[in-house]
Amino acid sequence: MLPGGMMPVTQLVAMIKSTPPSSAAGLLTAMPADRLPLVVGALPPADVLRLLPALRPDTRAAVLAVLSIDQLAAMLRILPGDQAVSLLTELPAGRLPAVAGAVPDGLVPALLATLPPERRDGLLAAMDPRQARAALATGYQRDVFEALVRANAEVSVPPGTPDGIVLVQNLGWRIVVAARYGDDGSVAVRDAEDAAYRMRASGALSVTNGEPAAEVLRYCRDAQRAGRPLETAVWADARHDGQLKRTLVGLFH
Repeated sequence: MLPGGMMPVTQLVAMIKSTPPSSAAGLLTAMPADRLPLVVGALPPADVLRLLPALRPDTRAAVLAVLSIDQLAAMLRILPGDQAVSLLTELPAGRLPAVAGAVPDGLVPALLATLPPERRDGLLAAMDPRQARAALATGYQRDVFEALVRANAEVSVPPGTPDGIVLVQNLGWRIVVAARYGDDGSVAVRDAEDAAYRMRASGALSVTNGEPAAEVLRYCRDAQRAGRPLETAVWADARHDGQLKRTLVGLFH
């Protein structure tokens, strides 16, 4: 009889909890497949986390496949952010969408950035639409600001600055950049102008992942004629780095 084949689950759990990780991992590895979900389901999340590093890859995958959503949610609360994201990426392909509701909002942008496109799309489809949009917006803002850094811009976030807005400085010029995902420029231009006024900046730049509306472009042209440096730029990925840099440089004059 394999270890754990007949032993009561409560006794097995007590044994695993009181055994060093390497020995406990051996018990789980040798356990009959039909017993593993019962034992894993009875383990506290902290004990599962203690055992995971000691498990063989196949046993680790089997354990991750049978964890309950409540167990996973508790584990995500315990782990540091980068380790929590790493754990989520290890879940079987069909398991991640099922636990979408248990993923803390703060982890979602980093998780989306880590997943391959097909898994990313599956997770987004399973998430609450508001949570998905918020995560995409946060990730987009981070990507835009990284693109500004790649453009050799001096980027900072003054205290109290709203999400998605940064200050870019160069040779005494101060340009406010507002990045907004899924916007036609209406929100981004307003936010950039408002922040530029509060920060007494030299100009403002709206960045969106789609083309700005015609009325937004007209508004920017009118602002420029009135002596208010205001521009829009489209940035969707690194292919638009050059365009973003040229638009930003154009405001430093």
